[in-house]
Amino acid sequence: MLTSFFKSFRFSYFIIFFAISLGLVACGGGSGGGSSASSSPSANYVVSTLSDSGAGSLRAAITSVNSAPSTQYSGITFSVAGVITLASDLPAITNKVLIDGTTAPGYSAGNTTTAPLVSVNFNNVSSGFNFNSGSAGSSIYALSIIGSNSNGVTLNAGSITLLSNYIGLNLSGVAAPNALSGIYIATSSTNNVIGSNPKSISGLYSNVISGNLLHGIQLYGSAGNKIQGNAIGTNPAGTAAIGNRGNGIYVTYFSTENTIGGTAYFNSATGQTNNPTGNKGTVPIISIAPPLGNLISGNSLNGVLIDGGSELTVLSGNFIGTNNVGTSAIGNTLDGVIIRNANNNQLIGCTFEDNPFIYYNVLSGNGGNGLHVADSNAILIQANFFGAGANNASMVPNGAYGILVDGTSAGVQVGGVIPLGNVSAGNRLDGIKVSGTASGFTTFNTFGGLYAFQGAAPNGGNGITIDSTGGNNLIRTNVFSGNTHHGIEISGNASGVTVDPNVVGLNTEGTGALANPPVTGFGNGGSGVYIAGSAHDNFIGGYNNSVIPQNTFSGNANYGIEIVGTASNNKIFNSVIGLSTTMLDKFGNGLGGIYLGVNSVNTYIGPFTAPSTSTGTGNVISGNTGYGLILTPGSSSTIPSGATLTDGNCNGCGRLVRGGDLIPGVFPNSAGPVAP
Repeated sequence: MLTSFFKSFRFSYFIIFFAISLGLVACGGGSGGGSSASSSPSANYVVSTLSDSGAGSLRAAITSVNSAPSTQYSGITFSVAGVITLASDLPAITNKVLIDGTTAPGYSAGNTTTAPLVSVNFNNVSSGFNFNSGSAGSSIYALSIIGSNSNGVTLNAGSITLLSNYIGLNLSGVAAPNALSGIYIATSSTNNVIGSNPKSISGLYSNVISGNLLHGIQLYGSAGNKIQGNAIGTNPAGTAAIGNRGNGIYVTYFSTENTIGGTAYFNSATGQTNNPTGNKGTVPIISIAPPLGNLISGNSLNGVLIDGGSELTVLSGNFIGTNNVGTSAIGNTLDGVIIRNANNNQLIGCTFEDNPFIYYNVLSGNGGNGLHVADSNAILIQANFFGAGANNASMVPNGAYGILVDGTSAGVQVGGVIPLGNVSAGNRLDGIKVSGTASGFTTFNTFGGLYAFQGAAPNGGNGITIDSTGGNNLIRTNVFSGNTHHGIEISGNASGVTVDPNVVGLNTEGTGALANPPVTGFGNGGSGVYIAGSAHDNFIGGYNNSVIPQNTFSGNANYGIEIVGTASNNKIFNSVIGLSTTMLDKFGNGLGGIYLGVNSVNTYIGPFTAPSTSTGTGNVISGNTGYGLILTPGSSSTIPSGATLTDGNCNGCGRLVRGGDLIPGVFPNSAGPVAP
């Protein structure tokens, strides 16, 4: 329960605290980068011919590397440029080597993605580069790797570095597929570096891994890898799709502790620091692509699939389903990210200490959901955009939900304490959908249907829908405004949902109308909260400490709260319906305050004492168009009498004065408190 001190001062300080704390504000991190070989080769073998074999060939150089003492670190350099077309398998690599295409004559890396000058065409008769036991610590730089009848590169040894390569594209950036995955990382291979961006230049992609006939990258039981600064499924510029026919990245078979993306936020080429919220709407927005993030777009299945018991994958700073700047769609055909039968994975856009919000994942523009969590537990989702562009000012819709949590998933957390919220807006269906038997779900500091600290970006459905029967699901400290239908829907046979405290239908602070709503004059096109089906034993109200003083359901086109179907035993308390969060201004709901439909029974509207509280708090139902409370024939409810916050509901009252009582009659409902 809120302390008496906080109650006394919450209105004076509310706007300041709320603006500082709700939602996506700042996330930090340095420019960082991957690593390459730790020292220079002690012996070099020169490729001086484009021939398949013979003196000076790549085949001969690899044979020499394998024949060298196991303690020798070898290099392979190029005095020629062009295409090496193979007639048979190259030898598997069994000693440490740097195959360095940057040594080819004319190669010069700049501030944009640089095409290799040497291509190795496996000609559909051989199986790509294979790094086997003994080759740990090896690297490939700046090669085009195409035409393998297997994977482009197979890693069976650890600490391999792949930088500045085209894998699945020829020297002109045109698809020339490998028959399986671009890169396959086996159980025996760990701690690899796939891509880097040490200069921290936005839009400069280290590897381009596109056009392959299976996945872009597959991790099979592998651990400790860093996949950073790559374009996976697009052209080298990141402006059009050249999709891998499977997933962009596939993490499976108990892979653990892998990093996809990174926490860089500064573009050294322009001197700009990422700031997509404009310091919570106070300065102009600056949007850059996080330099260590991957662009994972245009793939025929999902952008990223994590399954098979894989754990502790962390995604940060990636654009998944968009173009290179995150403002238009190059969608993956299915979901942006799907986590299936894989616990303890994370999409992290910032940490608790970061300020302001400066790096994030954008999961937008995909054919299915932005994120789908299925039968997976303890998934952490903080500071990401779902359906909104990276600039926090454009809609890039996902074709279904922004976030879908279903199956038996338990303990999924979307957002967190300041500043770890998410934006789920602009999607074709709901911003968030929680279904199946999902339990222990929390959404905390979500912008659902609007940009962060900006105007509406409507979801085509509701801000959030929960029809899960798992129970113990919490909707806490969110803004669900700007949606085409309802702000919050609880339906099906859902039970055990707590809605407290939230702003539904107004702007971020809950003190004014939402800009650019889908229905002129109203923050959501339907009701603030819509309870339907046989949903039962849910709590619309509570006493969670928050910068939002209580639920505020105001400014919606229909009702503040609408209960229909056979919904039963739902409780409504400690909520304001029709006024601002401060109760100083009215923003009436268009049809009335609370509507109880035919066959909705045993609804409790009034003070409710939770186990952790000493005194229950009622509702303020004021300023609405129509009646404050509408009871249809066949509905039933319990409504205590009284006119103060501590004694009961206040139908048609106005504002608090010192001492806590309400002054009646300031903002009456237009048709009266209760429908006759």
